[in-house]
Amino acid sequence: MRALLRAAGRLQSSQLSVQALTRLCNVVVFLLASWVDTGNLALVAFQGALLAIPYTLIEALVGRPLSAGVVPATWSVEAWARRAATTVALPVGVIGYLSVWVALPTSSVADRLLVVAPVLLQLPLEALFWAMAHTRSRRRTNLVPQLTAFGTLAGAGLFAAIDLPLTAAALPAQLLVLAWALATRLPVAAGETRPSPWASVRIGAVYCVAAGVDLLYVVALPAAAGALAGQAAIVVLRAMDLAFGPFHVALSATTREDIVSSARGRFMSATRLLTVACLVAVAAVIVGSVDVRRLLADDLATLGRTAVILYCGYKAALMVSTWIATRHMIRARPGQYLFSALGSRVLAFGGLALATLWVSTAEDLFLLLFGCEVAVALWYAVRMRTARKEAPAGDPVAAGVTP
Repeated sequence: MRALLRAAGRLQSSQLSVQALTRLCNVVVFLLASWVDTGNLALVAFQGALLAIPYTLIEALVGRPLSAGVVPATWSVEAWARRAATTVALPVGVIGYLSVWVALPTSSVADRLLVVAPVLLQLPLEALFWAMAHTRSRRRTNLVPQLTAFGTLAGAGLFAAIDLPLTAAALPAQLLVLAWALATRLPVAAGETRPSPWASVRIGAVYCVAAGVDLLYVVALPAAAGALAGQAAIVVLRAMDLAFGPFHVALSATTREDIVSSARGRFMSATRLLTVACLVAVAAVIVGSVDVRRLLADDLATLGRTAVILYCGYKAALMVSTWIATRHMIRARPGQYLFSALGSRVLAFGGLALATLWVSTAEDLFLLLFGCEVAVALWYAVRMRTARKEAPAGDPVAAGVTP
């Protein structure tokens, strides 16, 4: 029994449990919407895409500066993190609202606000998570996303039972966890300062620019899919993304491992092998079983097998490009990485621009995604090779040499 409790404690304090719970939460909300709230299914699907904004943006603004050790010692870490989240709330809200309006023009103002509200509340929750990772125990830190996920699951079940829109299912849990985290926040110690709003976001500017361009693409993709191929394409995109949930959990874990270990980490690892195994397993099930696709969404069940195979190929290319990009980010100078990141998004947005000329079905869209992601992987491979050649003499990290 003690061994079981110790194992549970280790799992609770791991990033794998955090990401798995978050994915599970997204899957359950989407499935409930596809079964009992079909009128809001496209809104729920689009909200799932928008939730990538707080996760990615706050990691860039708060998580990566903390990991790099560039946060001034005189700053109150938790006060800085909260201020950074507050500073970016307005632009995130505007982008989210306009994106829903473009992708789903028949939605009402209330619908759009319900989609965006959980996205905005997730900003301070993510900021507090990263700050507490620096100031509190790992177990206490992980309670923020874990309690939010459990509460969202309970809220989704309740909202489905009493026929309330599932776009608001996360709001009660988010508000309660945020109130608890703020009530137990650390006071600003003597000698510590609260940075100005501009200083709070400037410290992660380079990472934020790269992440911001990535997020624009994350938002633009479902918006373009809805505009070009109809609302069903948004549902299909979200359903396929959720189907690859185990793959994304493992892929995110490899990224976190790379960032933590920096240039010391080996490329081949057990987590990478697990990622490949998850990719192959999910692809085999999704391609081979119409029933599984129907379980996720009826629109996905009617999709041709060729389109499903193309999407699986896109995920494989995404895995490779993510690994190369992360290694490049760790080893390249900030300016080099920023140029590489912007170049990769030029390729991606160029693909979306091309989509307006000929994409009319989900199969067309998946073919385009696959081709663009292969191009992005090749671009990062070339840039990584160039960065090694440009590395200053005696700089083994920039040159890509593991100490």
